[in-house]
Amino acid sequence: MASNNADQVVFDKVAEINASKESWNIRVKVVMLWKPTYVNNPNMVTSLDMILIDQEGSRIQATIKKNLIPVFESLFDEGAVREISNFAMASNQSEYMLVPHKHKINFYKTTKVRVSNDFVDTVDPYHFISFPDLLARNFDTRVAFDFLGEVVSSDPMRVIVEYGREKRLMNLVAQDLSGTRIAVALWGSFAMKLNTYISQHNNDTAPVIILLRLAKLKIWGGQPQVGNCLFGSRLHINDDMPQILEFKSKINALDTNVESSSRTSQLNSDTVVANPEDYYLRFQIKNIDEIPDFNEEVGLTIIATIIGFDMDDGWYSFYCRDCSKKVTKNHDDVDAGPFHCDGCGFVSDVFGKIRIVVRVQDESGSSSFVLFERHVKDLIHRGNQWLMDKIAKIPDEFKILLNKKFVFKVQISMFNLQNNYRAYTVHKLTDDERVLDEVTKRSSNHQHDHINDNGTPVNKLNKENTNYVHDDNLDVVDLEAVTPSSSTGKRPIEIDANNESLEWSSSKTSVVRDTLKIPKLEKLD
Repeated sequence: MASNNADQVVFDKVAEINASKESWNIRVKVVMLWKPTYVNNPNMVTSLDMILIDQEGSRIQATIKKNLIPVFESLFDEGAVREISNFAMASNQSEYMLVPHKHKINFYKTTKVRVSNDFVDTVDPYHFISFPDLLARNFDTRVAFDFLGEVVSSDPMRVIVEYGREKRLMNLVAQDLSGTRIAVALWGSFAMKLNTYISQHNNDTAPVIILLRLAKLKIWGGQPQVGNCLFGSRLHINDDMPQILEFKSKINALDTNVESSSRTSQLNSDTVVANPEDYYLRFQIKNIDEIPDFNEEVGLTIIATIIGFDMDDGWYSFYCRDCSKKVTKNHDDVDAGPFHCDGCGFVSDVFGKIRIVVRVQDESGSSSFVLFERHVKDLIHRGNQWLMDKIAKIPDEFKILLNKKFVFKVQISMFNLQNNYRAYTVHKLTDDERVLDEVTKRSSNHQHDHINDNGTPVNKLNKENTNYVHDDNLDVVDLEAVTPSSSTGKRPIEIDANNESLEWSSSKTSVVRDTLKIPKLEKLD
């Protein structure tokens, strides 16, 4: 074991450690520390997670599993410097990453931790991305970052009530020192914190500066949007910390005569309660036979019944571990690699994801809708690993979806339009009776449109409310990963793809190695 005197020991660089061995010895500072919980049981802790940084500024995520928290928790505090050795190196190549390192640390029971002196040189623990780079997506959008800006406008906080549970969302606009602006969406306790602050300081003239640790970039209505993670993120509002104080100082130093118009704030601390059907009513309600009439990207609400499955392309796909793009099996040059990725070439490090094409039908016709892993896991109440263990056979559990009527929110994408691809991605679906009733009422209005003298149908619903939304929250990485190849109890079921894309933690997926055999799929009776 290393000596207590850190100056006499040569430590491994965080940027260079990998899975080739377990005898690494690092000296790191704890940048952030938090305890994730189960989504359905927020009182039950799953692990103790940390962001660590070494003297050279390289960061890595570390996880202490629940059963080992009593062993190690007392040894770690934010800002503490520790020497750590004898730990596991797990893969960190997934759709969502808190740091750019390809690996993350998992603690063993035998992992050694020793107190160490502080770093001689100051290391910046923050990872800020400029507003122009955020807007241009000029960085690895899979990786979390730190965000600093002035809140210049905010919408009322939305409280979405579903099955007795409340979700809170607050949309706002933030700007940097140059006046460049970007949309921000805060969820859960983050929305409540900012809403409360604005309410308590509504008479203040001072700017509202926010610093969001471990933020994530999403896409909303085709535009970049900053959001918080489900776990790990931290929101500071006008706190007395160097980054915020420096930002305020620079605002005060600006020429107010030149910048006053761009720095006017319009903050709202109101709260609006939303019903579960409100989401679906934001989009045009259409029948299946009307989908091909659209020649632009648009979101639609469809009421339909699942009548079968299209398994020509199977019910799962594999994706590149490095870029999360869909890969294809390489049959031509086996020595080059078992899979081919359009972005990375021949690869062997991939992970599996569920993708089911369901056949749906309404009174006007039938179509194909695509359900992804986030939908299927909750619909059949089975986890990803269980499903992937059934890879050689279509699980019987899929049959519970048959003959169920849902309200679907589907998206007509540019891929659909450019490739005449008639399987449309589902963003959200529910069989909640209230939502079905409300959407059906609106749908009935649509079906009884009257005809103008010139033969043009007039939609009564459109005349009353023409402010439809064309798109909703969709993750940038998900868009790249799930684009199909051109080759082609009584409790209501409520699946929301957007929540998962907005609120996230580090994902854990098993690696599929070179020896992976993809069996021929059986047809579902």
